[in-house]
Amino acid sequence: MAISLKSKNKTTILFVDQALSFGGSVVVLGGLVEAINKNSYRSVVVGEMDESILDYHMQGQAKIHVVRRLFNYAQWEKVTSAAKRIKPQFLFKLVIYFMSAVRSIANVIYIVRLVKIILVEKVDLVHVNNGMSNFEPVIAALLLRRRFIVHFHGVEKPGFIHKLLLNKVDRFIIISDFLYMALVENGFPKNHMTVIPNPVQKSHALSSNEKNVRKQYGLSKKDKIFAIVGRIVRWKGHIEFLNSAFLVLENLPDAKALIVGDFSDGDASYQDEIMEIIKNSGYGDRILMTGYVKDVSRIYSIMDVCVHTSIEPEPFGLVIVEAMINGVPVIASDVGAPAEIIKNKVNGYIVSPFMPTKLAAVITELLINDELRSEIGRRGRMHVQENYDIESYAHSVERVYAEVLGTPE
Repeated sequence: MAISLKSKNKTTILFVDQALSFGGSVVVLGGLVEAINKNSYRSVVVGEMDESILDYHMQGQAKIHVVRRLFNYAQWEKVTSAAKRIKPQFLFKLVIYFMSAVRSIANVIYIVRLVKIILVEKVDLVHVNNGMSNFEPVIAALLLRRRFIVHFHGVEKPGFIHKLLLNKVDRFIIISDFLYMALVENGFPKNHMTVIPNPVQKSHALSSNEKNVRKQYGLSKKDKIFAIVGRIVRWKGHIEFLNSAFLVLENLPDAKALIVGDFSDGDASYQDEIMEIIKNSGYGDRILMTGYVKDVSRIYSIMDVCVHTSIEPEPFGLVIVEAMINGVPVIASDVGAPAEIIKNKVNGYIVSPFMPTKLAAVITELLINDELRSEIGRRGRMHVQENYDIESYAHSVERVYAEVLGTPE
């Protein structure tokens, strides 16, 4: 049972995040920790990134514990990728079951450390931030009979262990209607799901000096900038972005393209592939790879158009709302949740990443038409301000906490 609020003034929430590098789930968690009602809740965060990075995103608003698994999700992805080559199918499944058992045994120490933190910090509720793939904190919460919720930021299919735990979860938080439907289709129980779309943090409202940022990246005032923002992983569609970018650069001499982000825990070979394509394109002097940018709002200050080209269904698309709150018009992929955020040709554009000519035409139109670009940007900002406010988001999550714990809001 959860510890009653009557026994102390604040409810302690333990947020457990398994991210190994910067990403949308960490940004959203930081926003929640910053905006949550400090008179009612105390935040404790367990993460696997460096403490300085976690503290930066949590804005110093949470007690932080760095605890790392012996067998993390990146290692598991390598195992499953290698196992896919195994034939026949029954042997593949046997290997996966065996390696899943190895992974569980290897991470027993991680569970023990979580149990200790829950006891020492007097945790009332565990907020698991990365779906059921992050199942170790679920086990820790069950062992100590603490209430817990699972926050999904991506599509998952429940494995054997997950299926055993599904009906134990007090509540699932889902970040989009698209993700809700995908999870239900994959066998997750819809009766315990609450859809709460991701918010935009206040820190992502435009504040940087455009002149200084342009100078930093060697860009002139006349340069028209279009960019893709996010981790360099194959499903984010950087090559598809380049296919359109080359057409834009061919027709607009003042245009320049930015690729903002690095491969982090992604595939380094994919980044090498991108760099080779740029090198052989003839446009290498007009395409800038910035690497990881700690404060991405500085990039939005110089951006004329934000391009989102995910080639697999996007669970939400945090970059989309971040760009929109900064008044930057967005052209987003037509697969997944972006269409829930953008009304095509009203407050942004929805275009298939597999149609480079069409995508290039929309980018070009926005770059050359100042009035259209300004109007689409204005409508986008207004839409995000009205629908993706961080305080409203925090209140929605707090309502879930109150319902799960059986306490008044």
